[in-house]
Amino acid sequence: MRENMEENVIIQASDEVSYDTYIKSKPKRQNRVYYNVKQMCGIIDDAMERTGRTDLTILEIGFNDGEYLRELSDKYQDAKFIGLEIRKKPVERMVALGYDCRLVETERFDEFFEPGEMFDIIYGFAVLHHTSDPYTSLESVIRKLKTGGTVAFIREAHQYDLLSFLYYTYNGNWKYEKHTLKMSRKRFKKLLSQYTSDYYVKYDNTGLMLCFKRLNALYCKLKIQKVPFWNGLTIYAKID
Repeated sequence: MRENMEENVIIQASDEVSYDTYIKSKPKRQNRVYYNVKQMCGIIDDAMERTGRTDLTILEIGFNDGEYLRELSDKYQDAKFIGLEIRKKPVERMVALGYDCRLVETERFDEFFEPGEMFDIIYGFAVLHHTSDPYTSLESVIRKLKTGGTVAFIREAHQYDLLSFLYYTYNGNWKYEKHTLKMSRKRFKKLLSQYTSDYYVKYDNTGLMLCFKRLNALYCKLKIQKVPFWNGLTIYAKID
């Protein structure tokens, strides 16, 4: 557990704890990666079309084992991808593979980067709820975006997310997940509205549901992904 991003913001994480789903089937895990990467590709494609550039600078916060960072950097080879992670072992593995990945060691978000280093896109998958103040953390991220930049945090746990609460209880991970209770759709919308009118904060299928293609298709058809108790939050904004 370390302080950073802003003074008095604590990141809940440990090298000794797994933050991944208990789904161990490789095909089902690949399904989840496919859907998450597809969603992120839509955001990157939109930014490239809007800017007329393919050499975007893209930051993933909390890249976990690096599966999304690897997939996206392979697809968008003109872009510069950087990964941040608080756990040492995943950073060492990714650096050994040749990726620009950095270990979170300081107490201030700005100190992770070179002076003046800014990003076209900053994204993460289920990471904001690991910080003691998700709103301060999001504002810190926004300040590192270039003009017209995009921020996206996908499938975040939130205060009404009963499915995640059951999972945390099953895994005994509440120590590292307790800030989920602070995650409010209404508060994120209020915060983003101060920076831009081009944003959304919506309920979205959980990463667990994405593992099952047919069940996920039925889930979407019935529009169950809009029900707060069984879904995560996706937070998106284009900052003017």
